[in-house]
Amino acid sequence: MTIKDFKEEKINSKKIYEGKILTLTVDNVRMPNGRDAVREIIIHNGGITVVAQPNPEKVVLIRQFRYAIGKVFWELPAGRLNVNEDPLFAAKRELKEETGFLAKAWEPLGIVYPLPGYSTEVLYFFKATELTDDEQDLDPDENIEVKVTDLKQAWQMVKDGEIRDAKTIAGISLVMF
Repeated sequence: MTIKDFKEEKINSKKIYEGKILTLTVDNVRMPNGRDAVREIIIHNGGITVVAQPNPEKVVLIRQFRYAIGKVFWELPAGRLNVNEDPLFAAKRELKEETGFLAKAWEPLGIVYPLPGYSTEVLYFFKATELTDDEQDLDPDENIEVKVTDLKQAWQMVKDGEIRDAKTIAGISLVMF
């Protein structure tokens, strides 16, 4: 089978909401079998996730409150891409802002589509090494704690349910296995 056997054709689209972070549309589509369907789509610029490692056995985690879930999460440093922004540029910006670390060496680790059923978001993963410590440059709406931990301990935190953030689980997995 080819993409033609799966591809859905947009009939029309209605913008429901446009905000700073995302746009929500409701699209009517025609499926390959000729039936019509409705797709609710979140349009998002995408983001980056940084696996920052002071050495191969360590990883930098951040802890912050996530309002939508109402919980505090341990996560990898990450952030939203601006329109037409280079992902590596964004990764460098977010690492400095959130952790205060600068990295001399950067390695792309790949991309992940976190919610392909209803979102255009793509996450670009980078490994940052040869770190030097500087000062955090948090956005006014950020409150972040930084922790350097053993990579194996971070994976244990995933297994123990202390880390539940999908991008963090994916990023740690990319350097562990």
